[in-house]
Amino acid sequence: MRLERPREWGACWLALEMWNFLGLDNFWSKHLTPSRKGTNWLNVLKTLVTYRWISAGSEWRLHRQWFKSSAMADLLGEDDSIALDDTLYRCLDLLHAPKKDLFSFLSERWKTLFNISYDVLLYDLTSTYFEADSKDNERLKKFGYSRDKRSDCVQVVIALIVTKEGFPVAYEVMPGNTQDRTTLPGFLKKIEKYMANY
Repeated sequence: MRLERPREWGACWLALEMWNFLGLDNFWSKHLTPSRKGTNWLNVLKTLVTYRWISAGSEWRLHRQWFKSSAMADLLGEDDSIALDDTLYRCLDLLHAPKKDLFSFLSERWKTLFNISYDVLLYDLTSTYFEADSKDNERLKKFGYSRDKRSDCVQVVIALIVTKEGFPVAYEVMPGNTQDRTTLPGFLKKIEKYMANY
């Protein structure tokens, strides 16, 4: 007996079951329609999300290594083309537009499934830096206070709101030179407006 091409099955299957439990197909099927070339963006997103849950890393690593060692192609009935690096990046570009609707959908699902309370919300800031000289998003990538002690790199500041149980409610990406003390008042107004329904 010889073992050929072993693949990670259980964790991938469980991640897809969690996707189904959360009802994410209901949301994303309205926002991610297949491309003219036939790219099934929903399955590309399922692959990206499963990878993040199981073995978070770069999209390049997903494309070059993880996808081939996973059972995602079998579970989704797809071939390796859904894990091409360009396909993964293009899928990520499609995710920004429905951000507000996604958090509304998730807030309702979490309230229903997990009895999440929105009476206490926690606010946190972090930053992430960029080592590459990419010209993308120059509006956001700025030099500023670096929590990572990397004052030599441009960065962005990320604000996150979570419930006391740790479920994310909203996030915002801001220019890297944004001062911490200036973020809270504006973000509070957005959250008050957003959470008025809950």
